[in-house]
Amino acid sequence: MHSVSTFVRGSLKLVPRLIAFLGPDGAGKSTHVELLINFFKSHRSRVRKVWIRSPHTLAYLLSCFLVRIGFYRVVSKPFGRQWKIPAVNTSQSFKILWSVIELVSVLPLILFRVYIPLYLGYTLVAERYVVDTIVNIAYFTNDLDFLRSRLAKFLLYFVPKNTIFIHLDSEYSVIMKRRRRMVESYDFIEFQRLGYKVIGDSVSAKYIDTSNISVKQTSMRIMHWLRINEVFKTNN
Repeated sequence: MHSVSTFVRGSLKLVPRLIAFLGPDGAGKSTHVELLINFFKSHRSRVRKVWIRSPHTLAYLLSCFLVRIGFYRVVSKPFGRQWKIPAVNTSQSFKILWSVIELVSVLPLILFRVYIPLYLGYTLVAERYVVDTIVNIAYFTNDLDFLRSRLAKFLLYFVPKNTIFIHLDSEYSVIMKRRRRMVESYDFIEFQRLGYKVIGDSVSAKYIDTSNISVKQTSMRIMHWLRINEVFKTNN
């Protein structure tokens, strides 16, 4: 794994804020979140990792219960694997109820994992945040219109001011090579890619297609974007 320490020289001063990644599974989020966190820690910065993705708490427990009683739909994955998810896409009432339950479930996580650490002076690097919640709700309910719904817009109100969004994307064929047997279904990844593109555009995320560039090249683009947005300053 490449280090980003070679891209920034001199002492570093971080401005406490949220850096939120978004993108499909396999686009490189985990890799670059860890690179950033390790880099900031090497400069003795106060930094924490954030990971918030639905289904959350109450929604997760309900999901397990619904699957257990047979109220689910099956998503086929490569290599003969399957994913059972609640059949909350079967009626408008179920869609609304599921969305509200997700909202209620995620609010405490946002408070304790994001707003309190920010108040305490931490810089946060989120592998997943409310954008992922919105895209996942849309997928569970099989409703792309949810991306532009009032509830989706309400969830975006919980994005802290001056949050920096970084949208990592990749083609499915590349994702398959990276994740191998852990790869999600083509339909799910393409749904994610579309959903993240819609939300990413709405929050002015920095878009980087990682399909044909190296980890080092991606890191350089990320660090350049953070410099532009004054996430950190260096004293050479």
